[in-house]
Amino acid sequence: MKRLILFAVLALLPFQTVYAEMTKTHVYSLIGEAKYGAEFKHFDYVNPDAPKGGTLRMAFSGTYDSFNNFAIKGKSVVGIGYIYDTLMESSDDEPSSYYGLLAESLEYPDDYSSVIFTLRKNAKWNDGKPVTADDVVFSFYEITKVSPFYSNYFKLVKKVEALDRYRVRFEFDETQTSFEMPLIAGQLTIIPKHFWKDKDLSRGGLENIPLGSGPYRIAGYEAGKNVVYERVPDYWGADVPVNVGRYNFDRIVYEYFRDQTVAFEAFKAGHYDLRNESAGKRWFKGYTGKYFDMGLIKKMEVPHKKPMGIAGIFMNTSSEFLSDINLRKALTYVYDYDWINQNILYGQNVRHTSFFSNTEMMADGEATEKELDLLRSLGADAEKFRQQVEIYKTNGDGNNRAGLMKAVELLTSAGYYYKDGKMYTPDGRYVSLEILTSSKTLEKQLMPLKQGLERIGIDMFLRYVDSSQYVSKVRSKDYMMIYSRVKQSFSPGNEQRNMWASLSAEEEGSRNYAKIKDPLIDKLVDHLINAKDRESLKIAARALDRVLLNGYYVIPTGYSDRYRIAYWDKFDRPEKMPEYSLGFSSWWIVPEKAAEIAKRVNR
Repeated sequence: MKRLILFAVLALLPFQTVYAEMTKTHVYSLIGEAKYGAEFKHFDYVNPDAPKGGTLRMAFSGTYDSFNNFAIKGKSVVGIGYIYDTLMESSDDEPSSYYGLLAESLEYPDDYSSVIFTLRKNAKWNDGKPVTADDVVFSFYEITKVSPFYSNYFKLVKKVEALDRYRVRFEFDETQTSFEMPLIAGQLTIIPKHFWKDKDLSRGGLENIPLGSGPYRIAGYEAGKNVVYERVPDYWGADVPVNVGRYNFDRIVYEYFRDQTVAFEAFKAGHYDLRNESAGKRWFKGYTGKYFDMGLIKKMEVPHKKPMGIAGIFMNTSSEFLSDINLRKALTYVYDYDWINQNILYGQNVRHTSFFSNTEMMADGEATEKELDLLRSLGADAEKFRQQVEIYKTNGDGNNRAGLMKAVELLTSAGYYYKDGKMYTPDGRYVSLEILTSSKTLEKQLMPLKQGLERIGIDMFLRYVDSSQYVSKVRSKDYMMIYSRVKQSFSPGNEQRNMWASLSAEEEGSRNYAKIKDPLIDKLVDHLINAKDRESLKIAARALDRVLLNGYYVIPTGYSDRYRIAYWDKFDRPEKMPEYSLGFSSWWIVPEKAAEIAKRVNR
């Protein structure tokens, strides 16, 4: 008997050791200690007693033809994220902390090789059926099967398995895993197995109104023109701390507009409630009229600390002419962004100087020795990247003669030549470029590039297509140049493969808009993803930033470091706003204000 007891104890020891190395928590943070403890009741930037009710009306550009945001084909409807829950939810007053939503807790070992989520037993789909570990397993395998983006994002997830009805385990690739992986797993959108098991998740379309477990559901729509979300009255997650004080509107209605001028006039007439304004001239001169004079429409500017990524004119390196870095670099001298910012955007924007703008991941000045050591270890000529690429700056007076001369000098030194008013490649091809766009409003920002290029013998054409064609061509990368934006987070990780790695260059729907294929960038992306701590992540991101800037894949434009919001004065909001978001999900409608507006505008 003693021997049997001894064997039993010895048999348990390995399991006890594994358990001792596991961390069990309600939160996962990439920046150290999280702000909110295990017993927190709600975020600091919400009003837990905010009243529910009313209709929020919003506008969106273009059209839609699908309710399925995972399918490659089709253009998904805006706001579809309202119907789904994820395992964890971020806070907006911390850079990178996620708290349990569908999951009440998570457990992970010291080497971050796996994570176990324990689901809340009261979590349910909006048809009343429970959310289970099988739903999580189904969601992972189905979504990564049909979506190239999610396939890349969750690339290091080796296996997902249900341990029991409410516990699910994600196992990661131990040869590449990093401290970020438990957070990445927690971002998975969970879809119901019983709804999708007999349907094709790879198909777009409007025939299936999807089922979710989130705070809203689709209540109605007019195909391509509008969509109506209604708050789920018995939403299971209303009292979960990350949701308290949020999702206060009974209905959210999105109206689609194909023309921004029409959309703006519709706002001023009272057809929708709020605008996040990006056009400088409109912000400073367009918000006038009787309803502004009556005080029914308000404006506010709110500084933010959001990551801003990179925006600008992306150049397809697989297209004719733009495979040459000399031409790509020359274009950065031709584009007079400083004149555009001052005269078209009213000086409201900050110029992008990084692919990780407005974050601590930005390369800044001369490279540190740690950055250079990393580049050397990957076989790079580190000295090439010691000095940061300076984004060419003009004085903004519209006379960019110096920039044009720099462009011509660069091209002629690379073998290009000027003949009969035209610029030719070293092998005798006349240089002609094209920008694909679906937006007439961008024309004013693109015309200075067109005019500058014409002065050095290069024609540039603006090719307009409708929004559906544009989406299709961007997904298939059937363009020479496009104006676009690549967003970033405070903690870059797996998604970088989808943006810059060679494997995503030919992948339909990826965000590698420049079709970059560079072995050094591939190595840096892998190193970044495998970073074991925050400091290693920053070093890798900054080194990656330097190499991307040296590739001249984008003509950078700018970003706003503040929200510019115009709204009909029917809302109230918490006194405290989060640093990293507008926090609009915590606003609410004041019935008396809404009634007064309706009365005074005869609605």
